[in-house]
Amino acid sequence: MKKWISLALCAGMLAGLCACADGQQTQDETSLALQDDGSYLLLPAADAEPLPDAGATIALAVNSTGAETGVNALLWQGVQDFCENFGFTAQLFTAEGEGTEANQEALRQAAESAELVVCAGADMENPLYELQNNYPTVSYLMLDGEPHSADYASYSTAANVHCVLFSEEQAGYLAGYAAVSDNYTSLGFLGADQLPGIVRYSTGFLQGAQAAAERNGVEVTVKIWYSGQYEASEDIAARMSSWYAEGTQLVFAAGGAMAQSAVDAAGESGGRVVAADWDQSSLGSTVIGSAVKRFSTVVQQQLYAFYADGAGWDEEQAGQSERLGVSVGALGLATAQWSFLNFSQEAYADVYDRLVSGSLRVERYSDPDPDVMPQMSNVTYDYQN
Repeated sequence: MKKWISLALCAGMLAGLCACADGQQTQDETSLALQDDGSYLLLPAADAEPLPDAGATIALAVNSTGAETGVNALLWQGVQDFCENFGFTAQLFTAEGEGTEANQEALRQAAESAELVVCAGADMENPLYELQNNYPTVSYLMLDGEPHSADYASYSTAANVHCVLFSEEQAGYLAGYAAVSDNYTSLGFLGADQLPGIVRYSTGFLQGAQAAAERNGVEVTVKIWYSGQYEASEDIAARMSSWYAEGTQLVFAAGGAMAQSAVDAAGESGGRVVAADWDQSSLGSTVIGSAVKRFSTVVQQQLYAFYADGAGWDEEQAGQSERLGVSVGALGLATAQWSFLNFSQEAYADVYDRLVSGSLRVERYSDPDPDVMPQMSNVTYDYQN
């Protein structure tokens, strides 16, 4: 039952509950493509009964970067918005240092203070793996990750944990389609590492570029490099500078602080950047778009699903992972700051809606091996690892 409620909310089928803060426009009055994660609010109907367990504490545990920017900021905003609108209490627990032990301690403190703990991303995967069975009466919601051992050899999700993953290939597709539709034909993809989620961004990017190139009758080249680093560095910026000097017009950067490295290089050359995961337009005018996962939106919807039928994960969610994409508005291009010049928001909404309907399809590849990629008539790509 709760699974159905969650999906219905995401799709905008329950207009009385779903609303966007900007103008309080209900979600079913517009394309899911144009949903703005930063201003999304999940609101109860005027005659709604209080949710079971209203007043309980929901905790967010984050790494030492805090909740001022990026994914953590969106999650904290979403948790606070949900708690304010539905009568719960929000608490934030920030790791006091870097590394697994510090992140584990933040999760431990959260579990000792709340009945539901939210966490996200690679930094929390192994700490949650180690702690999930220590607090069996505490429920966990993990976004953009799954609990695993330190060596990645074992993945195990306890019954009190529910994981939400994203279809990065769809976000990558939209980025590639937008870039080529905006008349960029010499492209680059900069990934932090060859992990499945980042690979899905890159392979989706190629498919979107191919679709737009075929539609517009142009030829496109793409350079692909996985840096093996997650922090911005002079070495990465230098590689990007060489790409721009060789004629690369736009780089799609995914993972860690890759967008910052691409921006550092683009500022000197006039190149352009599309960022990943959250709206990174604040990095500067060279960022013309961001392929985002709508963390604030999704966490509000997941929290509602958790409490709507009684606190706890049902049999379809307990110990399970679900993957969300365009069909429930869980990802897309950031629309609050739209800097594409030739690719309009109307054209974007059309492409997005065709992805939702299935008339456009994106294949999911988690392996960068070019031998498993489909043939692309209009796109030539070069792996530089």
